[in-house]
Amino acid sequence: MLHAILHGKARRVDVSDKASQSWRSVFQHYEDLLTAAFWGRISYLSQHALQALLSSLLATDICEWGKFESLTFWPKYPFPDELDSAVAPWINEKDKYAEPDVVLTFEHATLIVEVKPPAGGQQYQQQWCKEIYAWKNSEEAQQALHFLAIGNLPKEAAFLFAGLQTLFPEVKFYGAEWREVRAKMEHPASAWPTEQDQRIIADCLRALELYGVRAPLLPWQPFLTFLHDAGLPADFPFLQGKP
Repeated sequence: MLHAILHGKARRVDVSDKASQSWRSVFQHYEDLLTAAFWGRISYLSQHALQALLSSLLATDICEWGKFESLTFWPKYPFPDELDSAVAPWINEKDKYAEPDVVLTFEHATLIVEVKPPAGGQQYQQQWCKEIYAWKNSEEAQQALHFLAIGNLPKEAAFLFAGLQTLFPEVKFYGAEWREVRAKMEHPASAWPTEQDQRIIADCLRALELYGVRAPLLPWQPFLTFLHDAGLPADFPFLQGKP
């Protein structure tokens, strides 16, 4: 489906009572579709490639997490009947459960991922708190927990993570913007180990392009240096940034 959309082969679709939209437009405006298109492919990486990607993204060696076991989209974790007094102010009376976007389970650790698309809403601390607290009161809470927020981080994200650290001192927090994710996938410290991994990474990069997360434009100076070294003219005004 992703390739059909990227190549303009997908037809239009009716969404609610709105006029029909292109599949490209639908994908760009619904964060769950980005979550599925991107993380669904990540789960198919080899063990080595997955460890390398997450270690780079989180700036920590995840080899100690052990073998990757499963990836779950939008699991529902109910809140306990009686809330802890320190967490109760963060949870509305109508809230019955929390629903993180992605949960990756490893042999010795769990990674919760909250996703916001480039054109979507901002990450916020209350949602993080709900997801962590609900997970910690679930049957899965028997190992170390790591929490990653990707996309549209507030400027004070580090301060907000520190605030939650007082409630959940054993949880490790990480944040990243999509451009960082793309850069680490496109320019890994070492080449992706298998052709399958390379194809998966290429698909992930195409999915990000659909959401406007493209490779940054390269500066002119290396190109000008190349022209000079090759003995080619480099005095065109547009190359010099002149009108």
